[in-house]
Amino acid sequence: MLNGKIAVTVATNNLTVAVKTLAGNDATASDPIYAMIGGALRTISSALSVTKNAGTNWCNAGSAELATKEIDYFAYLGYNATDGVTIGFSRIPYACQYSDFSTTTTNEKYCAISTITNATATDYYNVIGRFAATLSAGAGYTWSVPTFTAINLIQRPIWETRKLTYSPQPTNFTLGTGTLTGTYSISNSKRIFVETFFSYGTTSSISGDMSMSIPFTCAIIPTAVGAGTCSVAGGYYPLNTWMASSTRIQGITLASSGTFTTASGLTSTIPATWSNGAIKYLQAENYLA
Repeated sequence: MLNGKIAVTVATNNLTVAVKTLAGNDATASDPIYAMIGGALRTISSALSVTKNAGTNWCNAGSAELATKEIDYFAYLGYNATDGVTIGFSRIPYACQYSDFSTTTTNEKYCAISTITNATATDYYNVIGRFAATLSAGAGYTWSVPTFTAINLIQRPIWETRKLTYSPQPTNFTLGTGTLTGTYSISNSKRIFVETFFSYGTTSSISGDMSMSIPFTCAIIPTAVGAGTCSVAGGYYPLNTWMASSTRIQGITLASSGTFTTASGLTSTIPATWSNGAIKYLQAENYLA
């Protein structure tokens, strides 16, 4: 943008994303903002913003994995001849046209756009920056934003998130006295890299094929390949990992009490040190659906 910047605010738990002049004002005919959208220079000469109120699970940001977690949103400008320039924000960084977004408000690929009255599938959309925001858990789904810095509010085109945290939801694994955390990052090429870290506490238990949810739906579910054992000296235990489904990663399969089966059928007994709090992790890299 020329003479423009992104302004993100929360009032009474509702989120507003706007473009303002560099002086912090709404654009006017005498003080316009210019932006390249789809290869053409467009002019913004009046106030332009989008507000999404609390009470909706926008972009699935209030899910069990993401509620209360700071998320990176990408700010977009779009254009069609009837509506003119529009503004929106989405969790995905790779959209180039309106059809790349979901129109379902609770979908992870939804884009909150100022107006879609005359939107068509081929309307151009360009990323203009990135900002951080959080949606609370529960039906209230209230918005909050951090104190903005040059790290969590980016005033230029950018097509990847920071390394963000999420809450993996385990299957066939009882956390007990153990711990469980997850991180992820997304790039413009639709790639997602996910890591989950867990410690097996004295009252933790595994009752079957253990897997962890991921914060985005993936398109590719590769065949389970590779082999390895769970018993490794040191504080970190890398486990054989593959996609269990489009929304989960799986690291180990319980063949019998105390024994894991890897993807190629090899088995490994749970080492006694699993009860001492040493950290284990699963990793997956894939493409978004």
